[in-house]
Amino acid sequence: MRAHTSRALRLAAGSAAAALVVLNGPAADAAPAPRPVVTSTAPATAAFRAADPRLGSPAGMVAGVVHPEIWWTIGSGARPLLFALDSQGRTRAAYALAGASRARLNAITIVKNGSGESGLFVSDLNEGRAGSLVLHRVAEPATLASGTLPVKSFKVRYPDGGHEGGALLADPAESRIYIITKGATAAAVFALPGVLGPQNNALTRLRTLSFPVRGGGFARDGRVILKTTRDVRVLNGIREKVAQVVRTAARMGGAAFGVASDGRRVLVSDPGARPVFRSVTLPTGTAATPAGGARSSGPVPMNDQTPVSFPSESGPPGGLLGTGALVGLVLLGLLGGAFYVRGRRNHG
Repeated sequence: MRAHTSRALRLAAGSAAAALVVLNGPAADAAPAPRPVVTSTAPATAAFRAADPRLGSPAGMVAGVVHPEIWWTIGSGARPLLFALDSQGRTRAAYALAGASRARLNAITIVKNGSGESGLFVSDLNEGRAGSLVLHRVAEPATLASGTLPVKSFKVRYPDGGHEGGALLADPAESRIYIITKGATAAAVFALPGVLGPQNNALTRLRTLSFPVRGGGFARDGRVILKTTRDVRVLNGIREKVAQVVRTAARMGGAAFGVASDGRRVLVSDPGARPVFRSVTLPTGTAATPAGGARSSGPVPMNDQTPVSFPSESGPPGGLLGTGALVGLVLLGLLGGAFYVRGRRNHG
């Protein structure tokens, strides 16, 4: 009886070991260790101070697509205005926003749609504390001449309650917009649907970041540049881990933050009214390449209704090896129990 049970347990252990090999594969196929984070220090050079008195406290900033030499920003006053600033901080044009005249806006991004048309999205990310907010889209003007621009508005809803937003940014390759929440020590990344409809558009939670975010943007090569409360961090993609940390003497408390159209530098505004904008040069890096293939060569149409899968950042508990070991132990117990019961039946 004992010999039979011992033999059964040995067989079960062998089966469990085989299961571990199947689940985890040979050691040569193990995922490579992540590259270490590179930390560097970059000087902050004064770039300009906005000359327009109507732009006392700029909120949000993004480089143009039709006009890559222009910085688009919004005033945070009671009557929002969209400003086009040149590299010297001079106002090239200022626009009232029809349909969003009563909104208090604090975030801006830009993205092309499937037809190749560039659109600016502006919003008050603080509205999200109630669980939902409104995004306003305005076409990027082809010519810079002050006036009034029509706005199309979209309702956006968080899936898990209210959040205060820390950044609004858009992937130029996927034509997809993201909202990163504003927390004291961490942040959550939410993705907008590929199709924005007239009803409430539900956000999808993508991942959690282990640091606070106070601004961000995409470079044209897919890198994501985020401003924290202490430094600037570079990710090789919205789904990737931090690859570079850039420390600088620039003060991180200002509301406006933008990534230059060439992706080589960022603008960081000082805190307070009439702030000085400071230029911080980014270290060179590798363009983003998502797991499983290269980045798409063109934008995903905004009316493409193909579902998008957003993988979890944490993955299986303990990683693939830990999950395989857990499954192997379960198989060991089940097979051992089965052989033991069978032995009892055969030997009365």
